[in-house]
Formats: sequence, structure tokens, C-alpha cells
Amino acid sequence: MKNFYNKLINRLDAVTALRILGIWLMILFLIPVEAQELGGKNKVFLIGQIINQINGAPIKNHAVFIESDTTYNPNFNYHSDLFTDDEGYFYDTIYTYVNKGGLIISTYDYQNDHHDSTVFFRFNWSEENFLFPNFSLPSEPPQIEYQANFYYLRNPNGSNISEFQFFDITNSNNVISREWNFGDGNISMEENPVHEYTASGVYRVMLTVVIKITQNDIPIVTSIVKFVNVTVKSYFYLGGHVKAGYFPIDHGEAYLYKIDNNELVLIDTAVFNDSLGYYLFYQLIEGDYIVKADLCPNSVHFNQYMTTYYSDKPFWDEADTVFLHNDGCEYDIDLIPLNQVISGEGSLSGTIFYGFDPDKGKYIPATNVEILLLDETLEPLICSHSDENGEFNFENLELSEYYIHAEVTGKYTFPVKVTLSENNPLIDEIMLTIGNYTVNGNVNAINETNISDLVGQPYPNPATDEVFINYDIPSGSTFEVIVYAITGQLIIEPFTLRSAENDQLRLDTSKMKAGVYFIKLIAGDESIIRKFIKN
Repeated sequence: MKNFYNKLINRLDAVTALRILGIWLMILFLIPVEAQELGGKNKVFLIGQIINQINGAPIKNHAVFIESDTTYNPNFNYHSDLFTDDEGYFYDTIYTYVNKGGLIISTYDYQNDHHDSTVFFRFNWSEENFLFPNFSLPSEPPQIEYQANFYYLRNPNGSNISEFQFFDITNSNNVISREWNFGDGNISMEENPVHEYTASGVYRVMLTVVIKITQNDIPIVTSIVKFVNVTVKSYFYLGGHVKAGYFPIDHGEAYLYKIDNNELVLIDTAVFNDSLGYYLFYQLIEGDYIVKADLCPNSVHFNQYMTTYYSDKPFWDEADTVFLHNDGCEYDIDLIPLNQVISGEGSLSGTIFYGFDPDKGKYIPATNVEILLLDETLEPLICSHSDENGEFNFENLELSEYYIHAEVTGKYTFPVKVTLSENNPLIDEIMLTIGNYTVNGNVNAINETNISDLVGQPYPNPATDEVFINYDIPSGSTFEVIVYAITGQLIIEPFTLRSAENDQLRLDTSKMKAGVYFIKLIAGDESIIRKFIKN
């Protein structure tokens, strides 16, 4: 909170700053202890204003009620009762450890009609969030007084988010003078000025107008204050509908990943809790995202539709990137239905792990991971989800050739080839391991990627203009080489390496963007991944 006060007080005149500081301290001491979520590294600063709907005048000493939105985040609980000051403002500060949450702000007008608004916060980008829930309420008659009033637009020309245009909407045609105080030491006498702020912060903007109805009337002086939040980042929301067939899904989750320095980072999870199959992510910065939708085990459609990415793609490296620069609710997803395999006598089962924990001396099971059964052309047939022990199974399968694919977002999966035959209709020792960047597998303890001894590590790493890998290919053998970005984009078309006197792979990286890349080398049914970083 100290940083907030420093930013705010530096931009206010001394008397007003002390008054606001006093209000904040009074609020903190008057709220019952049980109503405050004390402690926590993250801070939510709530600054709201209530004005008269008719003329924009601030409504003072008006009750406001703050409640946490437990439907958005059931782990966040908070409540507080506040009153507006002489300028119609109410203030609150909330300390919390939760990463995201929602607040329902409510109040009543003079006719006892209820009004509310929900605001959302998240701390992926900062440990401080500023929220501005404002209300315009019906006013009790009889008379309408002259009142200064204004509104503003951020980035009016679309080229500078630190620029604002202010519009005088005072309820009089007899304004003879006006003064704008932008809160940063600058003023203007224009009717609708444009002002650029040179530093981020919360600024107290005041419009003072002088109104004279006739030449003989005494001038009327009236003012209004509004707070302007100047930030270097814009925040947006992203949403859409998810359907299973012709109908919205009943129980499921949407996952939001941000592409950050070529890494996929899970930012948020949205649970569908209505009948419309709608998801929404709040408070997102401009950037590139991937959205995934999946069903929950209690859905009537569970394992009948596979995990699906926007827009309607089955695998994460095929997903369309959402380039978020504005609010958007058009990112709909139609879950991909799965074909049913004709019944047979075959069966496949196994376990998926996150790796070996040397401290506990055991593997860590991966729960609720989608495991796909692919046909010989790598098309999905049916799916299963791993249970709490990481176990999965497929039963009543035709005797045929299959591939097992674990769909883990952001990690390259090498499908495990299995063949069910009359002599071997049951395979129950499939083991999949989720590594830092890949998912590899083995059947009956035979590793599917056992060529690592033949391929060295990339160097220099990080690379600038070129990267090398030493390899040892037996005479007459070949390697197929493919280079991907971590987002799944194919960077270098597949090509073949053959044995030679000087077995060294050289890649030109001079035109690659900075980020993480993978080199996949394939020899027959075996493969290996090597990772390097480009500066």
C-alpha cells in the first residue's frame, strides 16, 4: 500500500491528499477484523464513485457493500461495508494470497432499488491491481442543480495508451470558463482537451466550470473530480462458447495458455458453471494465447469428445493462436467427437508419470491426463483419462496396430507404437513419462527412444548464428531431422543426415527469433529430442 500512497499523494494537492489518506486509514480501522482478509503479498486497491444520474453530481455519505464473488474463485472470501465521501468516492484495500478473484460491489438508490457490479483482479502481471467500480444512480427530486461533469477516452487516436481526451458534459449551455487540472501539474482551459501523461499512476483529475445564466446573475462555480488510471499495459477479456455436438457442454473446463518467450505458460482455468457452455478470462494483457477446452469426469459426454483447442484443433501444436489486442468473446470451440472402435478381444493399459522422485523413491503419477488411442495413420479413435494413480486403459479393441498419445499441452509427445495380435492381445505395461519438454514412452520396459548415446548435445547453447550437434550414425544408416519452435511451428523442413567421416550437424540460426527450439532426430522407429536456446 505504501507504493500506492506514494504514487497517489505525489499527484494530489497537500490538503486533498491528507484527506484521502485519512479516509483510507479510517476505513481500515472501522472495518471489523473478521471482514478483512489481512496479510498476503498481493494488493487490490478499490476506488469507486457514486454520482447523480441526472446531473453527475457526487452522492456523499452513501452506503456501499463489498462481497467476494465465490463463484469465480471459491478460495477468496471477503466482505466490507463502506460509505462515500464528499466527492462521492469510496475506497478499500484488500491484501490477499490468491492469484485471482472477483468482487461484487452493490448499493441501493433512494427508492431502495438494488444496483451491483462485479470487478475482477489477477496478479499474473503485477502484485497490485487498481479497480474502479462506479455507479450512476437515480436521484431524488425535486430540483436539478448545475453541475460540472465530464467523461474521458483513453488512447483516442489509437496510437498512445498514455494519451487521454476529456469531454466537458456540464449540464448548462452557459459555461463562461472552465479549468482542467490533470493531477500531474498541468492544466487546460479548452472545452475537450487531449492530455498525455508521462508516468504511470492514478491521477486525480478535476474540472471546474463557471456558469453565468444572464449578465446580471452571480456566477455559479462548480467542480467534479474523477480518478484516471494511467498504465503502460492495457487489459482485456477473452471468452467464447464450448459445445459438444449441437449443445453447450454440461461440465467442463477451459484452460488459457500464454505464449511467453516461446514458452507456453498456463495462466488461468475457467470452470463452466452455467447452462450456456460459456467461458471468460478477465484482466489479460495484450499478447498471444492458446485456449483449450476439456470435459470433466462428471460430464455425460466424458471420453466421447476429446480435448479441443481453439479453433477446433485436436493437438496443442496445431492450435490457432489468439492474438489478443482488444476485448473478444468470439473464441468458440466445438469439441471434436471420437470414433468408436469396433469391439474386439484386445486390451491396452498403462501408467503415465511426471518422472521419478528420488526423495520419495517412486514415480509421481499424472492425474487426469488425456490419453488418445490413434490408428495406424495417427488419427484419434477413442480416449481415456488417467486416474489418481496415473493409470489408463482401453478395452474391447480390434487386433490391430495402434499408437498411444498423451496430450500434454506444451510438451511434444512421441506416440508409442503397439500391436495387438492373436499371440499378444493384451498389453498392460505401457509407461509414459512427462519430461520438461517431451512425453516419451516405453512398452514392457523397452525404451522407444534409445538412440540418445548416438547424438550429442547442441552447442553453443545458447546459440547466436549457428548451432552444432555431433552424432555417430552406423555406416549405411540415416537420421531424419526436424526443427520446431516450442509453439509447434515448423522452422526447418525435414531433411536427412547420412553417415560421413565428419559426423556433425550444423544449423543456421541467424534468422531465427530469440526463443526455445527443438531438434528432433528420427532413426527408424526411434527418435530423440535435443533442445537449444536462440539469443
